[in-house]
Amino acid sequence: MKILIATYPFGIYDKSPLTLLDDSTIELIKNPHKRRLKPDDMPQLMQDVDAIIAGTEPYDRAFFERHSGQLQVISRVGIGLDSIDMKAAQDHNVTITYTPEAPSQAVAELALAQVLNLNRFILNSDRSIRQKSWNRMIGWLISERSIGIIGLGRIGKILVKILQPFNPQIYVYDIDPDLEFIEKYNLKLVSETEIFELADIVSLHIPMNSKNHHFVNRKKISLMKTGSAFINTSRGALVDEEALTDALLQKHIAAAALDVFEKEPYEGVLSRLENVILTGHIGASARQARKDMEYRAAEDCIRVLNAKEPLRPAHME
Repeated sequence: MKILIATYPFGIYDKSPLTLLDDSTIELIKNPHKRRLKPDDMPQLMQDVDAIIAGTEPYDRAFFERHSGQLQVISRVGIGLDSIDMKAAQDHNVTITYTPEAPSQAVAELALAQVLNLNRFILNSDRSIRQKSWNRMIGWLISERSIGIIGLGRIGKILVKILQPFNPQIYVYDIDPDLEFIEKYNLKLVSETEIFELADIVSLHIPMNSKNHHFVNRKKISLMKTGSAFINTSRGALVDEEALTDALLQKHIAAAALDVFEKEPYEGVLSRLENVILTGHIGASARQARKDMEYRAAEDCIRVLNAKEPLRPAHME
């Protein structure tokens, strides 16, 4: 059996995923480019490949049409499935698995870090000192602020829990809200538009799919409070970046913290704005989270190749 490890890095911070794949019957092909693979990279890597341990590189219908037959499974290291044409995979009998639980704590903690950063101007103060300006910026306690969490799934719920000691007002919006959870944590369930109107900080935690493209659009951004802030640790295509840029330039929104972008690596205009905090899709980049994602992806990959049901199958919505 031949497995392509398309994602990078893999097995660097913990060797257990590679140990799991250490079998005399398995030939491993590692990503030679040490970056996110492009469609043009795939043909030379896909010869006689039975399985792929995947990152966020794209797998469209053309890919499945070109490589169907021998390919049995794509095992995604991570939670997002927007880079995979799920219908095409189904049409070509390719099993898709993913690791939805593994990165959730890490992503929620990054969102919390950005809440703290935006409230206390940590990055701004660092920049100020480096420019020889001693400016004691006045921020807020989190308890003074209202936080809007869009999407009350795994990550949204963890963020709610880790915010509890700070005692903020938390507004939530979800298309299928968990009312028991909302009552337990004294959250305020609001509408899709109200959350933009009410929150001092809006944090986005929904999946990317065809229905959610540019979910945060110009109209919703215009509803946000003057001086409010926005956090995105989900997917870049959920946000109209041009509309967000305009709102930041006009100081309608005071700041944004973005970990994801429509086109990655990102080199756009947002990188030139002082009121934007940029991170390079590092939401899941914590050692334990990475280990768990890699191990579970490898585990399901092997299960499918051995004609067993995967533990974490991904299905079309």
